[in-house]
Amino acid sequence: MTGDSRTELHARLLALCEVFRAAGHIACEVSLDASHTSFGEEVGEVVYRTVRELLVNVRQHSQATRVEVSSVRRRDGSIGIIVADNGIGLPPHRRRGRPFDETGGIGLWSIDRRLRDLGAMLDIEAAAGQGTRAMVILPAQLVCD
Repeated sequence: MTGDSRTELHARLLALCEVFRAAGHIACEVSLDASHTSFGEEVGEVVYRTVRELLVNVRQHSQATRVEVSSVRRRDGSIGIIVADNGIGLPPHRRRGRPFDETGGIGLWSIDRRLRDLGAMLDIEAAAGQGTRAMVILPAQLVCD
């Protein structure tokens, strides 16, 4: 990425959601505050790849008809980037597997590892038949003003 990383990341995430929407069958709504995408280049790239992987998971596994990508500034100053769908929910045993274990994949494991390397984390909430809400939590010290 070059130029203003906040503006560029915001634009990349909007474009990612547009491509997702255009691929069909799952509506993708975006409610991202540009001020919530102000990170250095390395952090911005991890955020982009994380959202992309979460959207891939929605398409492949959720049976959702709608997904929303949004952001929030939390009370402690951290930023939450949220990918929430209305699908079947993510069973607990699939939330934190090791690569190639009985869950069969490396997606969430690799996301979690990349985020932890930055001091960030992934919080997943899901209930059977009520969808999945994945929040990437980025601590305040990673946010560029």
